[in-house]
Amino acid sequence: MPDTKRTARSRHSIFLLLGMLPMLLLGISLSLFHYQQLDKLIRTDGDALFQRIVDQVSGELENIYHPPMQALNIMALSKLVTTTNLSERLDYLPMMAQVLSDNVQLNSVYIGWQGGDYLMLRPLGNRLSLQRFSAPRQARWMAWHIGSSATTRQNSYLFLNENLQIIEARMAPDEGYDPRERPWYAAASAANQRLITTPYLFFSTREFGTTLARASNDLAVLGADLTLDRLSEALRQQRMTPSSELILYTSNGVVVAYQDPNRLLHTTQGSNSLEPRRFNELGSTLLATLAQDGYEQERQTIKELEGQRWVIQQQRINILGTPDVYLAVLIPEAELLSEAYRLRTLGLWLSLAISLLLLPLSWLLWRRLLGLQQADR
Repeated sequence: MPDTKRTARSRHSIFLLLGMLPMLLLGISLSLFHYQQLDKLIRTDGDALFQRIVDQVSGELENIYHPPMQALNIMALSKLVTTTNLSERLDYLPMMAQVLSDNVQLNSVYIGWQGGDYLMLRPLGNRLSLQRFSAPRQARWMAWHIGSSATTRQNSYLFLNENLQIIEARMAPDEGYDPRERPWYAAASAANQRLITTPYLFFSTREFGTTLARASNDLAVLGADLTLDRLSEALRQQRMTPSSELILYTSNGVVVAYQDPNRLLHTTQGSNSLEPRRFNELGSTLLATLAQDGYEQERQTIKELEGQRWVIQQQRINILGTPDVYLAVLIPEAELLSEAYRLRTLGLWLSLAISLLLLPLSWLLWRRLLGLQQADR
């Protein structure tokens, strides 16, 4: 008789375990299903987040280029284009100063005439710019004017206070500068439309940058300079994670902007001249590996580089007047989706914990039910 009772208890225990096993398997299956669905959702949301980053950078670049180009369009319709001497052109300095004040990303605005005349205005907003041109301490603006005639060329620097009043006029050395021979003038004249040049070395400051240029019929070309440093600062402000890489480059790989502007320039072998780097020359194994596939890429992909997975987006930036310019955004997947991964893992453990907590309750419930069945017998 005791053996019969012991056998019955063993049988009841087996029934309990067999009854709890489907519940345990169901809990684990639901947890894994929940984990997989969250993983798919994370990747879908990650793609959408990544595209928003690219769109945000593209929008920021549009904001950098579009307003000054609109200002150049207005200047091209003004009578500045038809002026013939410095006294007439001084009346238009307030208009040029307003363009620079409204577009702080620019470091100068200017116009070159078909006869070789030139007028440029730049702000002198810091000690470095004052020292570069040996400007008076009170100067806030500097105008550079070249007046040409059949026999002479006259170069002059005009230093102005914040109200654009001349505080010093100085003859400048003739360094042979001719606006008609500069890349921005030649390109805009040939295209007879607005454009943005590829990076080149500015004559007066020896900085690298791009020029926004606009031809005005056959009379003159207007331009505005934007340094690589300022473009790179705009990219640096768009970085979403600590290790992310953002780079703007031409179709042949020449870097237009990078978040670390100190790595943009290098000295060519056998020469003392500076040149902009291609993005496989920036000292990054990641970018060098990416360049092996070619520069003219439009894709979103994932690569395992430098010990981690990188989500990579490359696409052409469609800004009217620009050459073929591409944007590459590279973000470590772990950084891009870190919070989503944390929530996914937390959700999995919570699901498993709830399933395990339900097991004792299930055990008690089954024992209760079996006890009632035996009592009925």
